[in-house]
Amino acid sequence: MITGIYKILNKINNKIYIGSATNIKKRWRDHKWYLKQNKHHNLHLQSAWNKYGEENFEFTIILECTIDELIIKEKEFIILFKSKNSNHGYNINDPRKIYLGKNCSEEIKNKQSERMLGEKNPMYGKYGREHPKFNISPSAIVRNKMSVAKMGIPTHRRSYCKLTPSDIIEIRKMYNEEKISQPKIALKYNVCCTTINQIINKKIWIDII
Repeated sequence: MITGIYKILNKINNKIYIGSATNIKKRWRDHKWYLKQNKHHNLHLQSAWNKYGEENFEFTIILECTIDELIIKEKEFIILFKSKNSNHGYNINDPRKIYLGKNCSEEIKNKQSERMLGEKNPMYGKYGREHPKFNISPSAIVRNKMSVAKMGIPTHRRSYCKLTPSDIIEIRKMYNEEKISQPKIALKYNVCCTTINQIINKKIWIDII
């Protein structure tokens, strides 16, 4: 697992996107998945991807560093490459305001909620009897495996024991800085929205800054 700073280069116009991650290869897979689905949070990068095609983008690691250095180094490279300037890159966040664990304003929260209303919500129309798993109970074998898997795990951590400290940092960064909705994050990590909300608001995993 490589922790550090990376860039996404548009080989046609040389514009770049600077990012940081505790697991760069995993973050690249996420970027590509959202871009291919035309659902990337960065509309500038998404527009360029749609226009020029995947083959004209290059992913490169530019620095390996510790988790504690991530945000500082990311700021430095955004400023160095001028990637916040639309003439040079695709970054949308002001580098002076990038930091882990920041709280979104009510205006941003409201806009995020509006984007998930009605048919825009990935779970729209999938409730009750229409849900594919409605009225389906796990078999005795599955229930037994679930019970064994939880043995020795404190109750307050059982619902999200599949997550790691690096996942928690990534989840908070995806929501606070990349403005990815909680339902999308929950879908990506295969946990419920309540767990993601508690992680973001530091009601659980409070030991991870």
